[in-house]
Formats: sequence, C-alpha cells, structure tokens
Amino acid sequence: MPRMLARAGILVALFAPAFALAAADDVTLTADQAVLSVNGITLNVSGSNAEIESITVNAADFSVTLLSGSSFQVTAPNLNRLSADTNTGNTTLICSATQSIIKYEPSSTVTVTITPSATLCSTDTSSTSGGSTSSGGSSSSGGSSAASSATPATSATPATPATTPAVPATLATPAKSASGLTATQIQSILDVLASFNADADIIAKVKASLEGTVTTGSVTSTAVGVFKSNLTVGSLGSEVKALQEYLNANGYVIASSGPGSPGNETTMFGSLTKAAVIKYQKAKGITPAVGYFGAKTRAAVNSGS
Repeated sequence: MPRMLARAGILVALFAPAFALAAADDVTLTADQAVLSVNGITLNVSGSNAEIESITVNAADFSVTLLSGSSFQVTAPNLNRLSADTNTGNTTLICSATQSIIKYEPSSTVTVTITPSATLCSTDTSSTSGGSTSSGGSSSSGGSSAASSATPATSATPATPATTPAVPATLATPAKSASGLTATQIQSILDVLASFNADADIIAKVKASLEGTVTTGSVTSTAVGVFKSNLTVGSLGSEVKALQEYLNANGYVIASSGPGSPGNETTMFGSLTKAAVIKYQKAKGITPAVGYFGAKTRAAVNSGS
C-alpha cells in the first residue's frame, strides 16, 4: 500500500522545520532534509524553495509532485542508481563512483516517479541537464547529443561495473560478533568513543569486549563514557545510532524490520526509538518513563546497571 505524505488540496513546504510526514522512522523531514526508505534503500531528499503537493512512497519507487520554481534533489548515500520516468527539461542526473543524484528545477508543476536500484554506481555514466547529455566532463546539445550519449550506453554494461556491486553486497550483511553486533555497529560505537577523546587503551578494551565471547547483557559495560548528550524525538547524530544499537542488543528492539531494526540502525531519534527507551526505563524503574533519554537514563546505561 503506497504511503501518501501530504493532504490533498494543501501545498506543503517540504523542508518546514521539525515537520514529519510519516510515523516511525520511514520518512522524516528536518529543517533541510528528508530521509526516505524505498524498497529497503535509503534516499536523502533536499533542496531549496522545494514545495510539493504530494509524495507517494510505493514498494519499489516514489512519486513527487513539484511546483514551479522549486529545487528538488534526491541523493542515494549508498550510491544506488536512480532513474526517473520524467525529464522536466531542467533535470540533472549524476551516477558516478562518488555520488548518485537526481535534481529537478521545474519551470512548471510536474509529477515525477523516481526508482532506486539495488545496482550501484561504479563509474561516471551520464549527466543530463536542460535536455542535454554529457559524459566525462564534456557536454553537447542539438545534433551532437546523440554522439555524446553513446558513451554512457557503452559504459553501462561492461563486465567490471557489473561485478563491482558484489563487494558492497557482501559487506552489507557481515557476520555478527559474540556481542550480537555487526562490525559496522561496533565501529560506530568506537567512533563515538574517539569523538569524545577516549584513551586508546579504553577504545581497544571496548573493541575487544564487543568482538570477543561475551553475553548480550555484558554489552552494557561497553557503554561507559559513550553517552553524554540528552536525546529526544528529533535528535540526530552518532549517539542516536549508538543508542539504537545498544537497545537492540539488550532486548529493547527498536523495530523487527526496516529502519531501526538490528543491523539497520539510523542516526534519527523517532517514535520507535522513544518507545524502546520507555521499555528500558520501565524495566529499570526509571521515572518518569516518557522516552526522554536524559541524565537518569544515561547514567543507568553508562553504568551498565
């Protein structure tokens, strides 16, 4: 069932501060960015003066109706290929080894459907702007556009790019350690420690504890000194992700699947994270149990109680 993310007949400013268009962690809008999950693929939506009439998120794609004069950009942080069914005449498409972006600057109201692919960008394949196509840094228009577009068509199907996604695909599902955390999750916790200038020997001990043969409950001891900020709905950052990983590893699961689930933790404190914190607070006798990660709850986590 697609999710409609705006009320009919009402123009909604896409980047209105602290405005959320969906429950849980599927879609969240901050002051300048939206995070969407489409078919398990994370997409970042950003821009300036971007106004929409509606966004519909389907199983494999999403559609957005843009108003004239807006600037709307979709970025795939994991370099998934992006495609769209509509060229507004003022469209930019970049798919390279370092970025995957579609940007629209329509001169009139237009509806586009954007489809992310599990295939990743590995070489600079094409860029389209204002109806013209360019490749390798050069651009052409009019009668020469057909000649320049031949290069992307050739580079889209070589043997090397076809096999390149195999490496990220393998890294996406690493084996979990004895602590129940993946290598990526462990590294996130170590990064938080390093950001607070923790001693190298402490970081080494935490790493050994997380990777070694330990029980799930003992993961709490590794959180000492990690959490130093108050967190609540709308908070963003590495401490939020570390908190989600901690809750998931200790029986207070954020979500059974999708964003926030074990192995899919996010940097956004949403309603599901709040519900998991409430479960933890009730279990530890912390009052009031309202899902606010403040001094009392932080002290309990950091002390391993």
